[in-house]
Amino acid sequence: MKLDERLSLCASFVREKKMVADIGTDHAYLPVYLVKSGKTDFAVAADVRVGPLENAAGNIAENGLSDRIKTVLSDGLDKISPEEADDIVIAGMGGELIARIIEDAPWLKNSEKHLILQPMTRAEELRSYLSRSGFRIISEKACISCKKCYSVMLCEYDGIIRECSDLYRYIGDLVSDESIEAGRYIYIVTEKLKKKIKGFGRDTSEYESLSSIITQLEQITAERNGNNDISIGNI
Repeated sequence: MKLDERLSLCASFVREKKMVADIGTDHAYLPVYLVKSGKTDFAVAADVRVGPLENAAGNIAENGLSDRIKTVLSDGLDKISPEEADDIVIAGMGGELIARIIEDAPWLKNSEKHLILQPMTRAEELRSYLSRSGFRIISEKACISCKKCYSVMLCEYDGIIRECSDLYRYIGDLVSDESIEAGRYIYIVTEKLKKKIKGFGRDTSEYESLSSIITQLEQITAERNGNNDISIGNI
């Protein structure tokens, strides 16, 4: 089984031979790949909707993995126990929803647990939540999949409350990533903020704040010489 670039990046952050929970699993492509490749021996495929979970169960059965991948109808991590998951993947949903799922599972405040997070929208809200809630972003990488650009974050709890600058909220650790994918991500964030700022009056604090962030992002893009062929997709 071959994963797309987005799920492949999520899979790359999973530790060897750790139990995995895939939240919002849809067709269970990720857990099936992880078990078939030998990276993990056991996984939980969870979804809040019956239809996607039935699709997941069918795909798991077709691959002969029903004894190694458990399907669970669950709102976030509500029906998953700490003993069933070491690495938790929460991908393909908004950043605010991901933050809510984490907040509702206090057992994630354990340094032995790793979170692999891929927000489709509102990544800035997720980074802000992680910073103020004692979660450290160990690594963050960008990828391009189906002409859209995404960020994937590998996180763990260390209990340290961190300040989250406006710049960090929007691009996180990608500021130091020299890859083409990170450059495109930063460019797209900049263009998105340029559209957003048009809704604020020039004399407002919101305008001044966004204007400052846009200037910083444009400087980063200029320094990276990433202006060529980077306007791909949306986030």
